[in-house]
Amino acid sequence: MTEYADIVPLAQEQAVAALRQATEQAIDALLGSSLTQKALEQRVAALEEDLSEARDEIKMLGQDLKLREKELDLEISSNKRLQAELKEYEIRAEAFHSFEEILKQKDKYIAELQQRLKDSEQQQEQTKTNECAKLEEQLQTSEQQLEKSNTTIEKLKGRIWGLKDERDLKEPLVQVGVAIRRQFLIQAKDKSFGRSLDQASDVEHIKRGNAAAYEGNGLADEALLLAGFLDMKEWKEFFVNNLYGVQPGEYASCYQGYQRARNCWVTVQTVQPGRGAKPCFLARSEVDRRTLEIFQEYARDGDAADVDPGVQKSIARVEKLTEEIADSLRGGPVGLIFPAPKGPKGS
Repeated sequence: MTEYADIVPLAQEQAVAALRQATEQAIDALLGSSLTQKALEQRVAALEEDLSEARDEIKMLGQDLKLREKELDLEISSNKRLQAELKEYEIRAEAFHSFEEILKQKDKYIAELQQRLKDSEQQQEQTKTNECAKLEEQLQTSEQQLEKSNTTIEKLKGRIWGLKDERDLKEPLVQVGVAIRRQFLIQAKDKSFGRSLDQASDVEHIKRGNAAAYEGNGLADEALLLAGFLDMKEWKEFFVNNLYGVQPGEYASCYQGYQRARNCWVTVQTVQPGRGAKPCFLARSEVDRRTLEIFQEYARDGDAADVDPGVQKSIARVEKLTEEIADSLRGGPVGLIFPAPKGPKGS
């Protein structure tokens, strides 16, 4: 019994050991199987990836095949064109007996072209030379004509300016002559028809004619001297000292206000009462006083006097008084009644 009791635990231990060993072997087998399955799965995944790449490569090969087919079509088309060109060349080559004949024709044609080109260049050079000579001749002629034209233009300009100066110089005389002759024609017309002067325009023209004939007009009197209608030596001193106080040729440059006042003063000094005319000594005295003041203002500052309202009002008053004096004392021009007041030319 004792031996049997010892044997049982030993058998149990062996059985446990065997079971443990079997368990470990089973675990190892399971682990190996799991690793094998994972390896197989990885292999399958790799094969699937290779298969996808193979499909892509097949697709690319298909595209390359299509491109190659197109290239082949283009090559076939190009070959057809080359064949057509070759055939055309063969047809053209048949017209020549040999390649040497072709070269001869080519050399001959080139020589002809070179000769024609040379002849053309010579002709062009000759034409250019002739044209240049003609142009130079025409240019020289044009320059001569231009010089003559410029000379003529300058002469005409000088003549125009001379005529303009002469016209400007004689314009006051023309105005005086027109006023006097218009007065004569109006009076002659009225006398011929036996009627009185009742139209305002006729009366105004009569007044202007009288003023032109008998009143002072420095511009017109100056024009008589400068244009040679009066002897300068004989009349110059009288013009300066007894009438307008400036040299002939300077009166036109005087201030307009000064000219108006001076013309009035000359008018008053050169008319005398007609038979039965009323005395106008007060008016004469006022004209003398005002003109003297006006001359002094222009001597002091001509620019200021020509725009000064007081001076211009005084000139207008002098003109009105002069018109009244001339109307009441209408007669022929005579010598000076009063000495001329000294005054500047106002310019």
